Amino acid sequence: MAEDSEQQDSAQLSISEQLSSDYHTVFRDKDLIEPDTIVDEDRIVGRDEQLTKVINVIKPALHGDQPEDMLLRGPSGTGKTLIAGTVATKAIKIAQERDIRMDFVEINGKHKKSEHEAIHQIVHEYELSLGLNLTSKAGVSTSSRYDRLFEIVNEHLDIGVIVLDELDLLVGDSRNNDEAPAFSDILYKLSRAKRIGKMDSTITLIVTTNSPNTLMSGLNSRTASTFNPTEVGFADYNAPELQEILNHRQDAFHEGTLEEEVIPYTAAIAAQGEGDARFAIDLLREAGNIANRREDQSVSTAHAEAAKNQVEKNYIIDVIENVSFQKQVSLFATAIVNSYGQEQLGRSEWLNERSAPAPVAHSLYKWFTEYNGIEQRSKHSFLRWMRELSTYEVIEINRKGRGNERGVFAEYVFHNLSADVMVETLADKDERFQATLDDDDNLVRETVRTHLSRF
Repeated sequence: MAEDSEQQDSAQLSISEQLSSDYHTVFRDKDLIEPDTIVDEDRIVGRDEQLTKVINVIKPALHGDQPEDMLLRGPSGTGKTLIAGTVATKAIKIAQERDIRMDFVEINGKHKKSEHEAIHQIVHEYELSLGLNLTSKAGVSTSSRYDRLFEIVNEHLDIGVIVLDELDLLVGDSRNNDEAPAFSDILYKLSRAKRIGKMDSTITLIVTTNSPNTLMSGLNSRTASTFNPTEVGFADYNAPELQEILNHRQDAFHEGTLEEEVIPYTAAIAAQGEGDARFAIDLLREAGNIANRREDQSVSTAHAEAAKNQVEKNYIIDVIENVSFQKQVSLFATAIVNSYGQEQLGRSEWLNERSAPAPVAHSLYKWFTEYNGIEQRSKHSFLRWMRELSTYEVIEINRKGRGNERGVFAEYVFHNLSADVMVETLADKDERFQATLDDDDNLVRETVRTHLSRF
């Protein structure tokens, strides 16, 4: 009743009066729990061994030698990017004191669709950092962008450090089955920058990946022989480590606004999943956001519980929006099987209402690519992409039997995010998905029903 009364009071105020009224926030310094913030070393928890290894690899740069390339491998949210950024930032400050010209930039392979985009972003970040004229985004070839990068590093730096985050996700949309992923070409050219660019200065790479097998197996022979990094492994955090990490960030909130049970509760939720510190921090931040939106004076476990579903949904949507186009096509075809086949799935004895049988999903992939004139890849590629999406927890893969000796099949289950939301997300992302639904929604529905019936 009190909440209803407050809403009625707000409704009686004008928009200007409501906007001008007092604002209460639980946050004191929200930057401390933002995903891209590089924190001080005293906030890095449970990574002493990895920190020491990265420091020892970067250290030669401060004594006139070229550091080795590094590969930081391990699950998401285990501190790879945090440590790379923190050590590089500290090294640059020391380098300045020693008159060594050093700078670093970072790009995320998840957010780039091609080698061309990635190299442009690297050049752009260096130009911004060094106060140089910006290269045009259009009308410049990929090779010219490499030339510009080599020119910048050679003329303005002694050592350029490039952090390539989640590089295994930078596959490239326009590649055919015989071509190596885009990240293979980038690693080849950047690891040989001194020779290719005829540089006196050097470029050092820090590569992070959640899937080292995917990365290394995707390298062509010439890149594999050139890129020989020092590897540093990162394991999942456990609940006590996650709790300590969050304890080191609780000053992001005003004193007294974070209830005592929130941090242990949030750490436990994150530990039950993947031991992902980024997830734990995002969960804590979203709990604070919910408290602010509700105009509550403190953050409770109820806010953290409410934040859980939203954070999980945001993670999956972020993955969906940033994987390669062919993976998006594969996921869209699978999602419309579930979204448009609910009635048949619900009547089946062996199918799940939140699932799509893999054989039917592949049939819809073939239909969608033919309908839209999109390059159609092999069934092997389709199945591999769906397995990769399962590693990102976009879907689950189960093995099911149809009884009566009709064999076993794989089904794709939409566990964390519904197929309807995935269809909507992809349709908003690329007009080709929306255009197919707009052209003839009934055709899509009948195509799904036909293939489910045959199955």
